[in-house]
Amino acid sequence: MRVGNLLSRIIGLMHMIDSGPHEATLAGQLNAVERRLLEEAVRTAPRPPQVVLEVGTWLGGGSTLHLLRALEERRSGHLWGIEADPEVFEQMKTNLQRAAPHLMHRFTPLLGFSQKVIPRWLAEQPPGTQVDIVFLDGGNRPMEQMEEFFLLEPHIPVGGRVLTHDAKLRKGKFLVPYLSALDNWRTQLHDVSTEGLFWAEKIGAHPSASSLRLARRRWWRRRLEPPEIAAVVVPHAVRRWIFQILPHRYARKYAEGRQV
Repeated sequence: MRVGNLLSRIIGLMHMIDSGPHEATLAGQLNAVERRLLEEAVRTAPRPPQVVLEVGTWLGGGSTLHLLRALEERRSGHLWGIEADPEVFEQMKTNLQRAAPHLMHRFTPLLGFSQKVIPRWLAEQPPGTQVDIVFLDGGNRPMEQMEEFFLLEPHIPVGGRVLTHDAKLRKGKFLVPYLSALDNWRTQLHDVSTEGLFWAEKIGAHPSASSLRLARRRWWRRRLEPPEIAAVVVPHAVRRWIFQILPHRYARKYAEGRQV
């Protein structure tokens, strides 16, 4: 087992949650307010969500379990959850099977990186499939959320919702200002944690040309910041070596955008 995965499981054990009288405890991320906001995204959707997609399940007890609960309450819909780490993926499936077997008929886990999994998943869906709710909480690179959004946006109907975690950190550095500038999306940054939860609802089929130009300018300004240029041009092996020799708090600052 890799050290990172071992640490994840230790952290998960430290954050065990009580999932209710009919469900076993299950490790997961997100605080109580963030979990409630995810549930509300499903509960208050204009129509019962049929298709929900999550990127980054981790161990299953945070976003995944709470999205499934909300879908079950509405007696409608299905959640597909993408996880890139094979060990975490297997543990997540085991966790959910043990903790909430009565919800598994609404869940399909998908292993792999979102940029490859999403196009394949979309191709497997019936023609005209709409993605009602999206939750993005994958890797720390801000470009990942942009790529995920661009793949999914054409399939999100008016009234559809996109939520993202780590919105105040580096992960949300591109998508949050980009979506906030588009006038066919209503957005709100919920400052309820160090990481922040971003909520966006599609209120029009297409943005105006002026708001799209503004969104692109905001995006490109952030892409041209020195740390983001370095993240693209410096070889991965070199960046990995730098992070290994940096004190942990500084490595997290540059990789995740956290305050030292």
